[in-house]
Amino acid sequence: MVTPVQIRPKTAEIYLDCNATTPVLPRIANAVEHVMAHVFGNPSSSHITGLQARYILDDTRRLGRDVVGAGQGHLIFTSGATEGIQTAVLSALQASQKDVTAKRWLLYGATEHKAVPQALEHWRSLLNVQAELKAIPVDANGLLDYDFIAAHVADAAMICTMAVNNETGVQQNLETLERVIRAHNPTIPWMVDCVQALGKQALRLSSTSIDYAPFSGHKLYGPKGIGFLYVRSGAAFTPLIIGGGQEQGLRSGTENLPGIAALHALFEVLLETDEKTFHQHAVLVNYRDQLLAALREAFPTLELNHALEHSVPTTLNFSVRGVPSRDIMDVFDAANIRVSSGSACSSKVPRSFVLDAMGLEDWRSQSAIRLSFGPATSAETIASACERIKDAARALRQSCLLVADTNEDVDSELDGLVQLRFDNQCCYLVIDRSAREMAVIDPLPELAERIEKLVACQHYRVKAVLTTAPHAASSPAAMLAQLLCASGCDAARDAVGWPFHATLMTCSPPVECELPVEGCLLVGNRRLYRVGSRQPTYLLSSPIAPGAKAHVDFAFIGEQANADLLTKLVHEQTLLCPRDDEDFAVAFRIGELTQQQRCCDLVDIALEEQQSWLQRPETLVVDVREQQEHQVNPLNLPAAVVNVPLTRLTQFIYDHRHDYEQRPIVCLCRSGHRSAVAAQVLSRHGFCQVSHLTGGTALLNSY
Repeated sequence: MVTPVQIRPKTAEIYLDCNATTPVLPRIANAVEHVMAHVFGNPSSSHITGLQARYILDDTRRLGRDVVGAGQGHLIFTSGATEGIQTAVLSALQASQKDVTAKRWLLYGATEHKAVPQALEHWRSLLNVQAELKAIPVDANGLLDYDFIAAHVADAAMICTMAVNNETGVQQNLETLERVIRAHNPTIPWMVDCVQALGKQALRLSSTSIDYAPFSGHKLYGPKGIGFLYVRSGAAFTPLIIGGGQEQGLRSGTENLPGIAALHALFEVLLETDEKTFHQHAVLVNYRDQLLAALREAFPTLELNHALEHSVPTTLNFSVRGVPSRDIMDVFDAANIRVSSGSACSSKVPRSFVLDAMGLEDWRSQSAIRLSFGPATSAETIASACERIKDAARALRQSCLLVADTNEDVDSELDGLVQLRFDNQCCYLVIDRSAREMAVIDPLPELAERIEKLVACQHYRVKAVLTTAPHAASSPAAMLAQLLCASGCDAARDAVGWPFHATLMTCSPPVECELPVEGCLLVGNRRLYRVGSRQPTYLLSSPIAPGAKAHVDFAFIGEQANADLLTKLVHEQTLLCPRDDEDFAVAFRIGELTQQQRCCDLVDIALEEQQSWLQRPETLVVDVREQQEHQVNPLNLPAAVVNVPLTRLTQFIYDHRHDYEQRPIVCLCRSGHRSAVAAQVLSRHGFCQVSHLTGGTALLNSY
C-alpha cells in the first residue's frame, strides 16, 4: 500500500486566489449589514431616511476620490469593472463617430482581460465603427511595446491598457505609457484597467491624462456587484444605462447602497495610516519570497512565468515542467489550498493567452498556476500555506507525477490497466506491478513525459510501445519507444511497435478469438495478442498460469467499430478500449454495439439523500479523485471508501462487476464532474444502485 502522507491539521481553508476574488473583510461585511438593516432609504428620496442614505453615497464618493487621487473628474458607482469597461468603450467609440477623420485602429494590450477586446468588438459592431481591433504586443516580461504604440496610436480611435495584469501581476509603467501615447496622439481616449491596482499601487488619476479607469470592489475584500468608474473631466461620455437620472444622469438605476457602504469601509481601510489591516509593500514581498521558496523546494523544475521586478508582490505565476496544472490544482485543493490555473480553461486544453502573448513555451502556457494573496493576508496563513505546499508535493511524488532526487519510499498502486487521456484521445498502460513490467498502447506525445516519469519512478521494464494505427519511424510513438528502450523495450520492432520476437513466440490464441493472432507478448503473466497487421487490434488476457487457456479481458480496438469483426475476437464481458473517446465512455462491451447489453439507470436522488447514503456501512463510496488528492485529504465516512481514479475505472469494472452490481454506490470527486462521468460509466456496465455526489467534496458537509 502507498504510505499515507502525514497531513498537518488543516480545518481552515487557505485562500490564495485573490486575483479572482477575495473574501469580504468582517469590517466591510458589518458595514453592509448595518446599511441593509438601518439605512435602507433611497438616496433619491428627500425625507430623512433618504438623506441618511444620500450622505453615505456622497461620503463614499469623497473617500474614493482621495483613494485614487481623483480630485477632479467623475467617480461613478457601477456594478463592477465589466460595466465600467463597457461604459468607457461605448463613450469613446460614440465620440469617434463625430471625428471627420476616420481612424484605423482600436488598440488594446495583448495581455488585457478578455472583457476589453470583447467590449471593443461588441460596440464597434453595434456602432458600425470601421476601425479594426489591433493588439499591442508585449515582450517576454509582459511589458507593452512602446515602439508599436508610437507607430500606431496616431491613427487609433481608442487605446486600452491595464495597470496590473490579473494573471501575472505584471505592472505597466503608466508614466512612460502616457509620454509615448500623448507624444503621438494628445487627444486619443485612453482607458486603463485599474482593477488589480487598487490597494497595490499609489494612484493619482487626476494628475494623469487617463480618461477612464474602472475598478471592482470584490477584488479587494468587498462584495461582488459593486465597483466604480473614474472619468476624466472633459472626456467623452455616453451613459450605458439611462432612465432615472441617478449618479447625476451618468448612470441610472437606484444605487446599490449596501455595496456603496462596503466601498466606504474599504476606502477607510485604504486611507488608514496605522496599517492594522493592509500590510506594507516590504511585508508583502517577504510573504511572496516565503511562498516562492516553499514552491521551489517542493517543485525543483518550477519556472516562474514573470519577472519579480516587474510584478506586484501579491502574485506568483509559475509552471512545473512535466506536471499539468490540473494535477497541481487538484492536489492543492485537496490540501485546502485554493489557487487557480493561470488561464481561462476551456473544455479541452487549458492555455494562458497572456503567457502566449509573452512568447513563453507551450508547456508553460498549458501548465500555468496562479497563486495570489491580498494585502490583508496574515503571516500565519503564509506559513501554513508553505507547509501544505510541501505535503501536496510529497503526494505528487508518491503518485509518480514528480520524480524525487531523494530516496523516498514511493510505491504506486498502479496495476493492471490504466487509461490516460489527452482531450478525446486515449493512451493505455498495461502494468504488471509484481513483475515491474509495462506495455504502452496508443501513446500520445503530450503524455510522453508523464509516462517516462512513471517508468523512472517505478523502474518498469517497458516491453513494447504499440499503436493501433501505422506510424512512420519518426512518429511520436516511435520516438517514445526509443526513449523507453533503455528500460528494456525491444529495439527490433515493426511499424506499429510490435516486437519481432513477439511475432515468433508461440502462444495458444484466446478461447474467444476466431481469427489468427500474430504471436503474443508477455507482460508479467498477462498475454498481449495482436490481430491484424496495418491497423491491428490488441487482446489482453488476465494473469494466467502456465499452460492455462487465455480469455480476452480487454481489447484495444483503435478506431475499429465493426461489431461483426469484433464479435470474432472477444466475448460479451470483454471491455473494449477505443483510441478516441469523445463521449467519455471510458470502455464499452460488444453488446453496446449490437444493442443487446442491459444497462442500469442512475439513481436520481436529492443531495440530502445522497448525503444520507454516505452514513450507511453498506454503501460503497468510489472516490474518483486522483491518488494524490485522496492521500492528502482521505475521506472519513461510515461507508466503505475505495480510491478509483478515472484512469483506473476500466480495471475496477473488470475486477468488481460481479461483486457490487446491487450494492449502493456513491461516486465522489472534488467538484462532481469526474464523479458524474464515473457514475454514468458504472451504470452502463450493470452497476444498478449508483449515484454521484452533486457538488463533490465541496458540498460534502453542507447539510
